[in-house]
Amino acid sequence: MPLLRPALDDIDRRLLDLLQIDADQTLRELGDQVGLTPSAVQRRIKRFKKAGLMRTVAVLDAQQTTGLTQALVMLTLAEESPTLHRRLANRLRKDPAVQQCYTLSGRWDYAVLVSAASVRELRDLSNRLFKSDDNIRRYDTMFVLDTVKAGTVIPVDLLG
Repeated sequence: MPLLRPALDDIDRRLLDLLQIDADQTLRELGDQVGLTPSAVQRRIKRFKKAGLMRTVAVLDAQQTTGLTQALVMLTLAEESPTLHRRLANRLRKDPAVQQCYTLSGRWDYAVLVSAASVRELRDLSNRLFKSDDNIRRYDTMFVLDTVKAGTVIPVDLLG
């Protein structure tokens, strides 16, 4: 777990921007773009990872996958309590079909983006995750027809 988020200087922000755009760049290429040696770049990247600011992942392009069914599921809970929220969040966090999950203000309590191999699998997933949960008062499932934008880049200038 991260202890404290490190203070970010302009070079840190630029490095994070560059890594989000193309994480396959060499340390030398990154260093050339920000005016640092490869070893200095490596130290900063290690600091980002240690602080939990950055992790190493491969991001697959959902548009390039064939046969993937995605849906946005909106949830309303029957009862509100930290324990019930934590229980649901832990269950959703552990399920590999759950791609994204957000708690919300307003009419809905959660927005959950799920992926499945077929509509039938999505139905089974909905039964297992949502219908079987007595604390979910209502859920609406909306199928994703087309992805207009699905980004993973976080604007680092907003990080402070």
